[in-house]
Amino acid sequence: MRDPSEGAPERLVDQFLAAPETLRKNAAELQKAVNRKAQEAAREARALAGKAKRPPSVEDMIADMVRVAEDRETNPFWKFRTLSRKRYDLYGHFPIAALDAQFGQFNHALEVAGLREQQGDRMWRANRARRSREAHAARYLERYVHPYVARARQMEGESYLLLSISDTHAHFLCPFTWLAFLSAIRDLRPDGVLFNGDVLEGAEISRHPKIPGWTRPLQEELDFAREMFRQVREDAGHEGDLYYNGGNHGVDRLASYLTQVAPALAGLRTLRIDKLLGLDDLRVQVMQGGTIASPEGTEDDKPGFLLFNSYRLHHGTKLGMCPARDELLAAGRSGQSGHVHRASLYYGTTERDEGLSWMSTPMGCRHEAGRAYVKSPNTGWQRGFGIARIFADGSVHQHPVVVSGKVDRVTVEGFEYSRPAGLRDPKPEGVWLTDVRLR
Repeated sequence: MRDPSEGAPERLVDQFLAAPETLRKNAAELQKAVNRKAQEAAREARALAGKAKRPPSVEDMIADMVRVAEDRETNPFWKFRTLSRKRYDLYGHFPIAALDAQFGQFNHALEVAGLREQQGDRMWRANRARRSREAHAARYLERYVHPYVARARQMEGESYLLLSISDTHAHFLCPFTWLAFLSAIRDLRPDGVLFNGDVLEGAEISRHPKIPGWTRPLQEELDFAREMFRQVREDAGHEGDLYYNGGNHGVDRLASYLTQVAPALAGLRTLRIDKLLGLDDLRVQVMQGGTIASPEGTEDDKPGFLLFNSYRLHHGTKLGMCPARDELLAAGRSGQSGHVHRASLYYGTTERDEGLSWMSTPMGCRHEAGRAYVKSPNTGWQRGFGIARIFADGSVHQHPVVVSGKVDRVTVEGFEYSRPAGLRDPKPEGVWLTDVRLR
């Protein structure tokens, strides 16, 4: 069979040499002339086809569709064998009405001509994509959703109240947000309190540019974080569960530094995050496994955890405009995360998962944490924390608590907290948190 594109370059050369001088100097005008002649030839062929004694056969129409799709002279996408109804109406040798009468729909004609996937092929690809998504979801569940379950006491009663704060970033901590969080712990008496990642900033061991005036020694950050845990236990009087997820600025950054910069120190027992923070006497459960800096025995565990095997908690794996939606779709169960410094809440959208929700908590730090990274007049972040009530049947009622920026005020379960008179944002020096305490 002769290649329909065979001789096309030679014909173009002949047409180019035979064209007027003005066309030979302008490739676009020459192409217009080629297209015009092809359209005239197509009109003549359609006129002859209309006068023929017998209608065109299916094979004739298919061959002509392939010819137009592979025509190098008139189709700029001939390599991809694309053909639209309009293009065939311009360059086809048979009336478009003849194709409609034979095939019903032009898309079906493309399928018969092999210029488009047939319905069976599309169904196969859709089923293959569905199986691939299911396999991906299974891998995701195994890696991220089925970590070691918190060895906390079983739920007592019908519900479990959890207050959480994330992204405090050491000395970037917002003093009003912190005092409001402590006040909520004191007044609501939650069953559990969660520090959901990035309690440390890790600026001294970071590969990112240092923010002038805010880079503090790592030991000072560790002392600062320990003071936060101590204030939850002693100042706010929390006697329940106290969880700590490391986050990418804390445990992950320390583990990366030890393996990439100081590998000789990686095996030291005192460099595990729970030992560095001195958490034993404060009864803090560190739920950041999977790194060499994780508590002993959790090096191979997965980051984050499942609370009562129903509520997913991790620092965050999704970014974008609506991370809560993406986290819920990926996890397939209710939960919460931080990491993005923005508050959002997303609910399931089907009858099956209408009771599921995911909360993305706002940040606990000041906006200064983003001045060196966010190239805009404002960070687009919100300050605050999160509140979640988990029920024994696996359902959850939760929402982020956002600070009203103009007046520094939050309302939590009927309790209202405003910035105390005289409270100022301290300079990032020393463990200033000892001077800004719940009274």
